[in-house]
Amino acid sequence: MRASLITTITTCAALLAATPAAGAERKQGQKPEPGAETIVAVGAPLLERYNMLVDPGVRVSANVDLDLGMQGIIRISSGTLMAIQQHNGKLLRACTMSDAYTNSFGQTGAACLTDRDGDGMFDTGSAKSIGLTTRKLAAPVPYVPDEVPETFGQNNQRIVLVYLGAAGGVLRLSYREFSNDMARPASTEDLSFPIGSGYPQTITWRDTRITLLGLDNDGLRYRLEAAR
Repeated sequence: MRASLITTITTCAALLAATPAAGAERKQGQKPEPGAETIVAVGAPLLERYNMLVDPGVRVSANVDLDLGMQGIIRISSGTLMAIQQHNGKLLRACTMSDAYTNSFGQTGAACLTDRDGDGMFDTGSAKSIGLTTRKLAAPVPYVPDEVPETFGQNNQRIVLVYLGAAGGVLRLSYREFSNDMARPASTEDLSFPIGSGYPQTITWRDTRITLLGLDNDGLRYRLEAAR
C-alpha cells in the first residue's frame, strides 16, 4: 500500500478496497525525509531507517472502550496500529498486535475490530481468541491505512535513534538496531553529543548530519541533511 495522507473516510475506504490483504511487500526508506524540519519529544524516534517486509494494516483514529459483558472488556487507544486479518469485499477485520482485551478472569489477549460495510468505520469488536462473540461499538470508529512490519520477516532490518533529552550542554540519544525479530532490539547503545547554547548547530552521527534548530518545551526542532 502506498503511504499517503488520507483526509476523508471515503478516500480511506477506496484505498483499502483496492489493496489485497495478503502478500507482504519489501520497503526501505528513512523517516523523516532529508530537508524536512521536524520536532521530536523526549522518548520519540529522531531518525528511523528501515529495510523490511510489511503487510497492509490500519491505524484507529479514536479510542475504543467496549464492554463484552461476561466475556470481558476491550480497550484500544487512538493511534493503535492493527494488522488486517480479513478483507473480503466490503468487510475488513483487523486485530491488535498486543494485548487489548481482558476477560473476567484477568487473562489478556489481542482484540479485533470489524468494518462490515466498507465505509472506513469499524462497527463491531471482539476478542481475537473468541471471535464469534462480537458486540456493536457505541459509535463507529474511523481508521486510516497504514503498514505493519512483519515481526519475523526475512532479513528485516531497522535502526532507530531515539531522542532522550538535552541538558547541561549534552544531547542524549539512544541507538537501537532491530534485525528479523522486529519486536526486540538486537543491540542498543546510548550516545552523547556536546552542544552549544546557540542555534542552528550541527552534529554528526556516522554518515548522517543533523542540524539542531531549537529546543523548547515542545521538544527538539531539527532537520536531517541530505547526504553529499
